[in-house]
Amino acid sequence: MRQKILNISIPFAALTFLILAEVIHAQPQRAYDRGLEELYRSNITRALDIWYQAYDEEGSVDARIGLEYIRTVTDRDLQEYYEQATELYYRAITDGEGMDSRVAIRREIDRMRPIVGEGIYRQWTEWWEDENEKLGSDMRGFWVQADPTPARTANERLIEHWQRVNEAQNRFNKNNNTVYNTDDRGTVFIRYGEPDRSQNGILTLQSLNIRNWLQNQVNPYAETEQAEMSGEDEHEQEFALDVQINRLQDAIYQFHRYPEYEIWFYDGITESQGEPLIFVFGTDVITDEFKIQRGIENFIPERAYNSERERQDDGVEFTRAGLTPALMLQLLYYEQLAQLDSYFESRLNSLQDRILEQGGQAFRGLDMEFRSESVDILNQRVGSAPVEESTFADQIPDIPLNVYQYRFLDENLNPKILTFIESSAREAFLIDYHRNRGRYNVNAAELQDGRDISEIFTYYDLNHTLQIYDESWNVVDSEVHNPPLILDRGDNRNRSRTIIEQDHNGRSNQAASVELLNYNPDTKAVYETPFNPALRGLGKHQYRQPAPLNADADSLEMADLVLGYQKTDQFTEPFPFIVANDRVVPFEETLVLHFEVYNLEARDDGFTQFELTYRILPVDEAGDVLTDQTEFVLTLNFVNEYDRVVEDLEIETAELSPGLYDLQVHVEDMVTGQQKNRSVRFEVVAEE
Repeated sequence: MRQKILNISIPFAALTFLILAEVIHAQPQRAYDRGLEELYRSNITRALDIWYQAYDEEGSVDARIGLEYIRTVTDRDLQEYYEQATELYYRAITDGEGMDSRVAIRREIDRMRPIVGEGIYRQWTEWWEDENEKLGSDMRGFWVQADPTPARTANERLIEHWQRVNEAQNRFNKNNNTVYNTDDRGTVFIRYGEPDRSQNGILTLQSLNIRNWLQNQVNPYAETEQAEMSGEDEHEQEFALDVQINRLQDAIYQFHRYPEYEIWFYDGITESQGEPLIFVFGTDVITDEFKIQRGIENFIPERAYNSERERQDDGVEFTRAGLTPALMLQLLYYEQLAQLDSYFESRLNSLQDRILEQGGQAFRGLDMEFRSESVDILNQRVGSAPVEESTFADQIPDIPLNVYQYRFLDENLNPKILTFIESSAREAFLIDYHRNRGRYNVNAAELQDGRDISEIFTYYDLNHTLQIYDESWNVVDSEVHNPPLILDRGDNRNRSRTIIEQDHNGRSNQAASVELLNYNPDTKAVYETPFNPALRGLGKHQYRQPAPLNADADSLEMADLVLGYQKTDQFTEPFPFIVANDRVVPFEETLVLHFEVYNLEARDDGFTQFELTYRILPVDEAGDVLTDQTEFVLTLNFVNEYDRVVEDLEIETAELSPGLYDLQVHVEDMVTGQQKNRSVRFEVVAEE
């Protein structure tokens, strides 16, 4: 009897497990569908609440929910939901599980292809196929590194990207041949945003300047006409010439398709700032679809590039071989576009000059050669431009930000790292101050160089934030500081500065950022952006920490060199001198070198001994150290009763003329013979 009960209970337990598993799987499925139902009923808030609650618990999620959440929020410009949208998006790409999630993530990889480049896209695709867990972390890392305000939860660059996707889907729908279900303009728009300039129209054959040039190319004494024209008067010869020109025009019309075109110009994106990035869209001569084109020549059918001998049906002869309808159309098209941009004007002039230079010789494929050159020029500009560009980032004043790090060992040989965050918010502050002039009861004379104005303008906050990420780009530690708001003019001594000492356990990724905030409700920023309305300036520096110092007690180790100079009653904590993080030392100032040596071996008498040799070598304009022109060299002998030595060494450098130098330091433990080398490059500058 017991055996029978046991046989029945086992399949019942298995069935119960399967039912529970199905219920668990169905929960996110139902949440996704329920949210869509509310969305279709225009219950936006209700839909967002359902989706947000579906991500309440840790663990696997339905990736479709996070992606639909951020699409809904950005499509409706719901700024109060930007933080949640960012959080749910990250969860979707890192914790999404199940077949629906895999499909959704693959689509997201395809959507990101235009903004990440082919190399990253291929890697992500391979990881997706192998179900490699690195995929989600790497996708998250891409957006974390693109975030202009890493100290905040909302990722404005991610928000901007999805805003562009939504806008592109609404605007660029002549066809749906892209992953965004837009025409090709949508892809470019998502990469770079709204163009600085654009022009659209239809290319025509209307030109008052081309007919005279055509007359010079037609041979009025072609063999087919010579017999008929022999002995005839001038009027008949002109008639024959008109016949030839009309035949040529007929040949040109045969290949002219009256293409629709749209040309976009982006200024200031390419490496050569004076040359705009140009994208040409228009009617494809093969498919008649509205597509991106490699250049203006793509509006000309390929057969038009054949010479007259290869087109037996045209019946037109010219003064020399090689003249094609394509060449004529190139002249006509570039002439119509010459006023749009100097690129088209220069191409037109170049083509006309080459035709004149040919004289009576054959063109020998001039049209195809010119087409290739035009394509190469546009491709070179695309190649010198970033894969994507933020529009909003340029609308927030930039705050110059520098990060300097020095590695040490503490008294217990624990690796430490000292981080200096230095910013100059002067320009960002003055832009905001002058834009909102009249809203402050402050005398402009108080805005003095080098002054801390935090107490005068109490509405302003300057924040320095340092964040540390784990391998999956999750924030594992964060520090926020409020340094004084100093109006400096590039003086290293008067910058807003934060100093942070941390344990140094590995080469973690970090982000240092600065934000200038104005909480005065009566003021406004210059532009409306997805950023915090109080934000008036920002700066960011993303980097990876150097490797920690060696904490092995049997190995000689040396801290990073800290360089500075001496000034009366002035110093940079925690050092008793002014730290020159920017490696700039005023002319005729005494150079100060802070160094630390660890794990020195004791002699028989209990004392440690080491030699330190420093050399100062000039550096030429190419950045090469001139080893045969030593300015200073000195060897010092140190005897101590400790195995850890911390010293500030003053180096008289009054005789150093302004210029670039390399300071090289060599340390040798005289007991063990172990050696260490450090170097630092600095510049001596004459103060004005």
